[in-house]
Amino acid sequence: MSDTPLVWYVAYGSNLLTDRMLAYLVGCGDDRPWGPHRGARDPAPALDDRRVVVPHPVHFGGHSTRWDGGCCICPAEAPHPDAMPVVGRAWLMTYGQIQDVIAQENGMPTDAASLPDAPPGPGEAVVVVDGVIDLLIGMDPIDGRPAVTFGSTAPPPPGPPSLSYRQVLAEGMAEMGLTPEEAEAHLVDLDRS
Repeated sequence: MSDTPLVWYVAYGSNLLTDRMLAYLVGCGDDRPWGPHRGARDPAPALDDRRVVVPHPVHFGGHSTRWDGGCCICPAEAPHPDAMPVVGRAWLMTYGQIQDVIAQENGMPTDAASLPDAPPGPGEAVVVVDGVIDLLIGMDPIDGRPAVTFGSTAPPPPGPPSLSYRQVLAEGMAEMGLTPEEAEAHLVDLDRS
């Protein structure tokens, strides 16, 4: 696997917020709401980003000790017909950085994640790490480049998020131009607890 190819990582949840995404790439101390992160082997920031729709049924689930509540979980299935389109943010980064991010999502060292030589194609999902967020899910390309998101083969049951987690999501949505009312509607839709 090479660190050179560029891939769109389609984020949801707290990774909508620039500062949160940077924690996975450049690292941060324990003074942030999400706690310390080691950063990626290649600490370069994402080359581009844009608002997208995540074509999967993301919802709040489980209980994160980091956030003291449920976090966004994404099964590799089609979205529910009555759900709002899930707000996502595509970050253009190297495939190697994707490995670092998914490992850190699971609180593991980078080499615990084993990515295939090339990103999975649209509709394909590959188990890449032994953790809750264990899937690399292929999506339709963006501007001719592969796009992936992270998912779970065994999503935890629905669970309400903490206020701090909701706030980080709302701030990320605001960065992408959503009004507070639009962000709140999306946050309510994610909560199935």
